Amino acid sequence: MKNYFLFVSLFLLPASHVYPQSKADSLTDDLKAKMFNNLKHFTLNVYIDVYVNTELKKHRDTSNVIPFSGNCPVKDQIRLNESALEIIYSAEKARAKIQLQWGDAPNLLTAPEAQFIKTMRQANFGFRIVKDLWIDFGYILNPISCEAAWPVFNQISTATICGYFQPGSVLGIKLSYKFSDKFNGGIMAGNPYSLAYQQNNHFAGLTFLNYIPLKNLTISYNNFFGNQALRNVSPKNTLVYNEFIVMYNPHQSVDLVGQFDFAFQTNSQMPPDTNKVASMCSGFLQARYSFLKHFSIAGRYEYFHDPDGFLSGTYTYDGKTTGLTTNGMAISLEYKPVKIGYMRMEYKYIHANKGNTVYCDNTSDFMQAIVFTTGIRF
Repeated sequence: MKNYFLFVSLFLLPASHVYPQSKADSLTDDLKAKMFNNLKHFTLNVYIDVYVNTELKKHRDTSNVIPFSGNCPVKDQIRLNESALEIIYSAEKARAKIQLQWGDAPNLLTAPEAQFIKTMRQANFGFRIVKDLWIDFGYILNPISCEAAWPVFNQISTATICGYFQPGSVLGIKLSYKFSDKFNGGIMAGNPYSLAYQQNNHFAGLTFLNYIPLKNLTISYNNFFGNQALRNVSPKNTLVYNEFIVMYNPHQSVDLVGQFDFAFQTNSQMPPDTNKVASMCSGFLQARYSFLKHFSIAGRYEYFHDPDGFLSGTYTYDGKTTGLTTNGMAISLEYKPVKIGYMRMEYKYIHANKGNTVYCDNTSDFMQAIVFTTGIRF
């Protein structure tokens, strides 16, 4: 009998702990489920790109930076253009995004008085007010331009001179609404931060509209307006910057892009009458053809015309002072060994008008370069 009771006791002893352990496991599973349910709204991305920008016309220059470069700006060296970390939160009624970046592009594209913001590409959050209506706050990307300082978002790695002088990101508020499957848009207000538009304590306003009449055709209009004069400076320099973008994909292997910008600024003409309105225009045409699954070739023509130099500054040649005017082209071959990575070889040629000797230590009005870029984003 003693042996029997001893056997029963030993058998029941571990059984007495089964329910509490099961309950603990259940609580752990519930906690894990809640954690994973929250994490499903988050996305984490990493982006890195490296480049070599080699000028074909060798010239001893006092600076290694190629003028008016929106990215890949340092020549004749192996350089890091961007290394970035992206955290994205997307839920039914709330969203947020932060992109931290380091490298040549953010270092050189940030004005001296706005260095505190150079490591941020964007940092914002928003709420859904009603269906299809969102309000966002923070450091927000400017909708102007279909180019980016991150080559991964471009069909051709280097940005145009047009892109260099476009308004930068805005620290402020955005209201966006999807009117239908074919039409969406919104408005923004805040302080612009970029090299061309130094922070000046004046608010700027933006409008953006996108029309999608066909699945393979998008037509966009973007507008930027505000006083670009520094604080307490008179008269006002009110800028109105307009942009049209057309993106068309006639075939799954063919991408066509056209962009046209035109702007006006008050009290900005060159002497003798500096109180008049100055104007500029710029743009580009671009085509890309994809083949053999991993390859594509792209070509681009670009121009920039700022006769009064209110964006680009003025240059004097043969007794005549003008703003910057350039024409250029680029050809790029891309190889994508994997979906998340790319390798590109690009030839770029830019020619400025006589007197605009902006290249090779201000001794030449044209520039030729071979640019190799490679990057990965996952």
